[in-house]
Amino acid sequence: MKGSLGYVVVGLAGLLTATVGAVAYRSIPPWGAVLAIIMVLAAAVFARTWQSWVGLGIYAGLWAVTTMVWSLNGPGGSVLIAQDALGVTWLVGAAVAIVVAAFVPVKLLVGDDVTP
Repeated sequence: MKGSLGYVVVGLAGLLTATVGAVAYRSIPPWGAVLAIIMVLAAAVFARTWQSWVGLGIYAGLWAVTTMVWSLNGPGGSVLIAQDALGVTWLVGAAVAIVVAAFVPVKLLVGDDVTP
């Protein structure tokens, strides 16, 4: 399961967290953004734990591309991720959460007896 299906699952997690976060970060300000950032952190740690660096890279790449698409102007000029304080908090906070997941020690993720 650590093969290609695992990478697909991690990629879908990136797409899903970006989409849910883009919609939910405004739900109950500012707690919606905080909860969405925690969701991204949990998924990034999951991706790194299960698929190591490649999994984290796939997760982060698909999260970034999906988030970029959701931040573009729509056909009527509407936008899903607004460029205000709450929107920037969501974007920067989630990106920082992915970086934090990259710095979690491997020993904490997989333990002493397992090699990554």
